[in-house]
Amino acid sequence: MKTSSDQLIYGVEDLPPWPRTALYALQWFIVFLPTLTVLSTISTEYLGLIGPQRVSFFQRIMVVTGTVMLVQPLWGHRYPLLDGPAAALLLSFLVLAPEGIHVIQGGMLVGGCFLVLLSAAGLMRFVEPLFTPNVIGVILILIAVAFLPYLAPLVIGAQGGRQSGDPLVFGVSMLVMLSIACISHWLRGFPRTLSFFLGVAGGTVIMGILGRLDTRLLQEARWFSVPHPFWVGWPRFSWSATITFVMAYLAVIVNAVGSIYSIAEVVGKEGLSRRVSRGIGITGLGGILAGGLGVFGTVSYGFSPGVVLVTRVGSRHPLVLCGALIVVLVFFQKLLALFSMVPPPVVGAALMAGMASQMGAGISVLAHRPLEGRDYLVVGIPILTGGVVSILPEGFFNQFPESIQALLRNGLVVGIVLVLILEHLLLPKGGSKGSHPPRG
Repeated sequence: MKTSSDQLIYGVEDLPPWPRTALYALQWFIVFLPTLTVLSTISTEYLGLIGPQRVSFFQRIMVVTGTVMLVQPLWGHRYPLLDGPAAALLLSFLVLAPEGIHVIQGGMLVGGCFLVLLSAAGLMRFVEPLFTPNVIGVILILIAVAFLPYLAPLVIGAQGGRQSGDPLVFGVSMLVMLSIACISHWLRGFPRTLSFFLGVAGGTVIMGILGRLDTRLLQEARWFSVPHPFWVGWPRFSWSATITFVMAYLAVIVNAVGSIYSIAEVVGKEGLSRRVSRGIGITGLGGILAGGLGVFGTVSYGFSPGVVLVTRVGSRHPLVLCGALIVVLVFFQKLLALFSMVPPPVVGAALMAGMASQMGAGISVLAHRPLEGRDYLVVGIPILTGGVVSILPEGFFNQFPESIQALLRNGLVVGIVLVLILEHLLLPKGGSKGSHPPRG
């Protein structure tokens, strides 16, 4: 049977020719930029930042993100994984926003040190036995399911004044998604590896023809600027922030390890234990840097395997260049604004294509061996629960203590924790005899 890595045009250690590497890096950047922009905007809104303060905050997030993304594929997990702002940390950031940025800095620094300590002490090796095929398959599928509430508003154009969406925009989104699928399937060689780039470029042109491109940011952006302030002051430590961020970083560990194991299913598992340990350590160092700069830390993004599966490019080297590009664009706002013009519905459609491929990979992992009766529950309950958590109303979570709201809101984290509990504690393999698959 062919594995996913057998179908890749470039493997994880392959270095494509530099022109192609540059295009692949640009492709990763285009897919990633909207997520970076949205998370930064949410943070600045809650902190009450305005004007130049918002710009400086976004630039500092890009410094942290670009640095981590550059270092991870070189010396960290050494996989083709996007590393960007962590939603679990963002939620903790927002919960603690009333206490001020300096308290947030202190909590972020402690959380980052916690991860570095786990990696340096070699404790991550105890995590590996937890990730059985059931757990890995659920994570791959769960990432796609948990992303749907965030992708749905994008693909229907429910932004700005059109909260109910726009059928025309939805039609363009479907066209982009189907175009990416067709390019990935029908074309051969180099064009096939640019399926995301070509689909996004075509969708952007169509949106421009329809008059749906916003060029104001490009017109208002400056050509060159330095983040100011770059250093926001000294951190202040409190028990509430420390506990909140240590708990949030536990969620980051689960998320990051899940992402690393998921990409390993696609590009290969050689040296997986070392990759996990190094990846968690670099994530911790990124948290320390984020704490110093007054922003929030990063995590390896779980949708990366979907991008690799569609493009057939498993090389880690384009991610290095992508990280360098992000750091450079910190200082060149005009270029950053140009990339930001890609309409959100187009990016949402591209991510939908990636998630579809990733869901198929999850099903493939689960189908490698016959499932027992308990497997149906171990797989089904976490996926459904994670999906439900992702669409629950905000008011529901407000009824819980603030210290755990950040964890409960994250459908991916809830689902991962649940599948680990079911797989290893509540429904352990061999715990009952005579189990049979349910009959339809």
